[in-house]
Amino acid sequence: MNSELLLSQYKSAVDASSIFSKTDANGVITYVNDLFCKISGYAKEELIGRSHSILRHPDMPNSLYKSLWETISAGKMWQNVIKNRKKDGSSYYVNSIIYPIKDDDGKILEYISIRQDITEIIQNKKLLDLYSKDPLTNLPNRHKLLEKLKSNTKELMSIVLDIKDISLINELYGENIGDTILAKIALKLKDYITNEGVALYKLHSDQYLILVEDKTLFSKYESLIEFTFLAEDNFIIDDIIVGFNIGVAYGSQELLIKSSLALKEAKKRNCGFYIYDNSINTKNVNQENLNKLNTFRDALINNRVEPFFQPIVDSKSEKIVKYESLARIKDKDGNIIEVSNFLNIARKSSFFENFTRQIIQKSFAVSSSSNQEIAINLTYENINSAQLLKYIENRLKIHNGPKITFEILESEEIANYAVLENFVLMVKKYGSHIAIDDFGSGYSNFAHLLKFKADFIKIDGSIISKLESDENSRMLLSIIISYAAANNIKTVAEYISSVEIANIAKNLGVDLLQGYHYGKAQNAEYYNLT
Repeated sequence: MNSELLLSQYKSAVDASSIFSKTDANGVITYVNDLFCKISGYAKEELIGRSHSILRHPDMPNSLYKSLWETISAGKMWQNVIKNRKKDGSSYYVNSIIYPIKDDDGKILEYISIRQDITEIIQNKKLLDLYSKDPLTNLPNRHKLLEKLKSNTKELMSIVLDIKDISLINELYGENIGDTILAKIALKLKDYITNEGVALYKLHSDQYLILVEDKTLFSKYESLIEFTFLAEDNFIIDDIIVGFNIGVAYGSQELLIKSSLALKEAKKRNCGFYIYDNSINTKNVNQENLNKLNTFRDALINNRVEPFFQPIVDSKSEKIVKYESLARIKDKDGNIIEVSNFLNIARKSSFFENFTRQIIQKSFAVSSSSNQEIAINLTYENINSAQLLKYIENRLKIHNGPKITFEILESEEIANYAVLENFVLMVKKYGSHIAIDDFGSGYSNFAHLLKFKADFIKIDGSIISKLESDENSRMLLSIIISYAAANNIKTVAEYISSVEIANIAKNLGVDLLQGYHYGKAQNAEYYNLT
């Protein structure tokens, strides 16, 4: 085979797989391949005769380009990752290699550039970082902590710190000041955590957790609790005195649960901090759980389980397109009790499936009579029940109203994803939609979206509620929206509490909006659904 034919094949291979360009010795573009044009959005005639600065993104520092030019003009190869800007203003990332081409005397004749598009890799890494970190404090979050504890076998010390009166601080000074305090406390706590084998995590809301792996440091951190963390003059942030309630636990199993129980006990006793012991699981805790179970069972037996409905609106027209069904129960006095107050107890009872059936039956009835699309929440336990799946399929067979959306919460409780995939295949036979709930909460997996054939992503409130003040939340939302749009999945922003948050979500491209700004969860009569 002759050399020209070989070179032609090499060129074809490079053109098919790489972004390729040539410049003269002064950096003026003399050639670009089709892939260069496809990814950048520029035509060849717009690029040839120009320099690569046409692609320069304002995020890239001058020092990088100075280093690039100094390296290649000295006759050396240069390699780095560059963020470029397309013709339409959007960005992309390339792993770039630039080679100087020299004559026999070593004089540089031209430069060739070979680039690989790594945008997806960069975005996935950003997502991984954002899912593993609290956006406000940049600390590892609860998801990261659970990963750490999952395979642990050795004795650890867990310290949960809960800020006193954070709701009062938010009320008096505003949530922006509250967020500032949360961020500054994280920095202050870091100053005290200087040992290897000790890590600081940010849990939900106003809680931090210190995990101590080295047993020889346990006594040191006990002293820090008593003489530092509980000394309020050590935590004066912007003239606001911040105090803590603290729960401590030791051991290798259920550390987060135990330290949280200890924190609850510290608050109850008003003693500053409490170390977990088995006496916490007293008759009082058991009695409280029993009372909740009895209230739940009584409501179920006496048909006081009732779906409430919250509107979901189209982001462009702001017209209601569907309602989410949210379970409520009435006690004997007619008081409405939210699911969150009894769900953990209910899920452990033998009545939970009957409760789910009642909500499904009543929600389907409302959908049929009102001709409105309804979204219904299901847990992994629900979907893993063969009897309940038969019930759902029977309901779908006789349902003569609009499509039903089933909202599934992806969590660490899911033991077998094949169960979920089979459920999705079954309900989609009847035209139902699938939504992944609380997406972005620290557990959701992008890979599973395609397996589930999700029609909607419901973006977690922890992202939406911070859109006004937190750049990371806006960036994460933007990435989720881009991914969803590329895969023909619609996005729903929950927790829209104000017109300002609604406008940010709209501008970023969210399809549907839900939250108090558009309506609270109310009974069917309130929204004329009967």
